[in-house]
Amino acid sequence: TGVPIQIGTHFLFACPPPVGYTILEYMDFKNTIVMAHRGFFDSASRRVYRENSCEVVALANATPYITMIELDIRKSQDGVLYCYHGNPFYYHILSKFRRPLSQVQRRYGVNSLAEILSVIGNDKIVFLDFKNTDINRDDVLRVLQGKTFREVILANKSVRFLQRFHGMPTGFVKIINGNVLSSFYNLDKLKAQGYKYFETLFPWQINPRIVRRVRGHSLEFMVASNWFLSRQQYLRALRR
Repeated sequence: TGVPIQIGTHFLFACPPPVGYTILEYMDFKNTIVMAHRGFFDSASRRVYRENSCEVVALANATPYITMIELDIRKSQDGVLYCYHGNPFYYHILSKFRRPLSQVQRRYGVNSLAEILSVIGNDKIVFLDFKNTDINRDDVLRVLQGKTFREVILANKSVRFLQRFHGMPTGFVKIINGNVLSSFYNLDKLKAQGYKYFETLFPWQINPRIVRRVRGHSLEFMVASNWFLSRQQYLRALRR
């Protein structure tokens, strides 16, 4: 498991460095955005710490090469935003049954979004990947009131869902997470609605035409790695 990084306008997973090298010696981070996915910033942190936890995010924040910290955002039954992705069973089944934050914390040890944001410096980009569709503009602004970050990215796979965040204050931008419809979006509308990043998900969606379209609208083109069979296939698609 490597570190998700963006080179130019692409995200990819950087290989762990060879024995005897630090990642700073091995990787060229010039003009690069390095993302701590769920707070994880290397394979060791993934083994030791809980995902989306204050502990791992604080360490990611103190890691010099990390530019962006990605968090999975959910909303408890009592209206508190918290950070948790969960295993596939939780993600697809258990998360549908809402509980008060105190119960979720006892069962899974989660941290609230407010707690997580308190350990992130204002020089970082915060990537909020919304997992519940009842999260709204007021929920987000309430938690971020008085906080300043380099940028706050609002993420979801649904353009309709992200419409509720139209007209957010300066410093907030949107990304459409990759999905089966990625090739068909009206990029003029996305740009007008505050989108900065555009992600594709499937290998067959990556071609010079869509890259030209996205960059022609001054959007950042990103490629998710989920559906590639290997790192080599992923890197070949990026180079193509």
